Formats: sequence, structure tokens, C-alpha cells
Amino acid sequence: MKKLTKIFVLALLTMGLLLAAVPFLPARLMLIWQPERLPLRLETAHGNLASGQGLLVVGSGLLARTVPGPVSWRWRLTPWPQMELNHDWLDQPVRLQASLQGWRISGQSLTVPAALLGRLHPLLQTVQPQGQLQLRWPSQALAATTGPLLELDWRNARSALAAQAQLGDYQLLVSRKGQGVQLGLRTLQGDFTLAGQGQWGPEGGLFEGRAQPRQADDQRFNELLEALGPQRQGVTHWRIATTTSKQD
Repeated sequence: MKKLTKIFVLALLTMGLLLAAVPFLPARLMLIWQPERLPLRLETAHGNLASGQGLLVVGSGLLARTVPGPVSWRWRLTPWPQMELNHDWLDQPVRLQASLQGWRISGQSLTVPAALLGRLHPLLQTVQPQGQLQLRWPSQALAATTGPLLELDWRNARSALAAQAQLGDYQLLVSRKGQGVQLGLRTLQGDFTLAGQGQWGPEGGLFEGRAQPRQADDQRFNELLEALGPQRQGVTHWRIATTTSKQD
């Protein structure tokens, strides 16, 4: 019995030492651990898991571009284990905090150039979006399978394909649905109407949208409409499809 007790204590001590060493592992391990094909991911990492910084890249393949400015992180152990993330685009630090219900992320808002949309898919790159994106998300459990995930507003929206016109303001609502997310796009105001719905999950997803001028005889958006997709009964239909292996 004493021998088993010694082995158990030794195992606990070894496990404790390993856990204590984890924060000091090199930060570049985060590059290996992050899931593939994330739309926003680490490109470089310096320091260690407890405290470091790196550069983010948005998009994939030929569309990928490095986000200006580094993102930094720092672990805190009190009152609960938590990671604090900082970037110039954030209004305040984002906190990932351990709780009895699992990991939670703090609510946040940030404003980024709408040109980043063009890095997510070739169709959006063709549109060459301009304006500002305002992102907001509530404090939430990362393991949740229902409820709102984030809101994205495209303000003062413009496109290089309709240079003489302002499109309007739009809102994309993203909510959790099982292991994936559900998306809904609506027009808040403007001369160019956008709407659509879609779903994304581990295997990829599909978003189907509709576009049309508020005034049927408005010619300022013709080039943009032709680039988006085919027209049926005065409404232009467009789609964005992705899989885990490629983009359509």
C-alpha cells in the first residue's frame, strides 16, 4: 500500500510540474495547435504561452493579408485563470476566462476597414468593399450551441464597382446553431438593398443572397449587379460557398 501511495504522489508531482511548465512553452506552438482554414489566424508568434505577441493574417491562399499591428496576450491566474488579448483595433482587452461552466469570452466591439471582407472570398474581392465594419459580441460561453454569437454592421458601404454611389448600411447577424452558425443579412438603410441567409459548420457552408436597387431604374449599380450574379425577375442572386478543402 505504501508503495502505491508513493507512486500516486510521484505521479501527482510530475503532473503538477508539467502543468507548471506549460505557460513557459514557446509561443510558436500556437501556430501548430490552431485549427486549419480559420478566416483569422496567427501568422507569427513570439514569446511564450504565458506572455507574447504575434501577427494575424486574414483570408487564405492568394487573398491572405497580414493584419496591421501585433496582437498580444498575457495569462493571469487570479481570481480565475484567464487570457487577456490586446490589439489596436479592440476598444478594450478581450478576456478568455475559465469558469465552472467552461471557458467564457468577454463582450467586445471593434471597428475595422470593410476592405477586409475582400480577403474572405473571391466574390467579395471582386466587389472591392469600402467603408467601415463594426463588430460586436456579448459575453458568452465558448461551448454554447445556441444564442447570438456576433453582430456585424457595414457602415457607409461602398464598392469600387459603383464608385459614384453610396450603397447604404447593412447588418449581418450570426447566431449559434449546434456545431455551426446561422447567418442573416439585412439592409438598414440605403439605395441598394442586400438580404440573405446562410449556414456554416465544420464541413463548410453556403450563403445565398439577393441584391437590387431600391429604385428599379437606378443605373448606378449595374456593374456591381453583373459581378454579383444572375438576375431573375429584377433581383440579382449571389452565393458564397465554402468547404474545408477549397473555396467555390
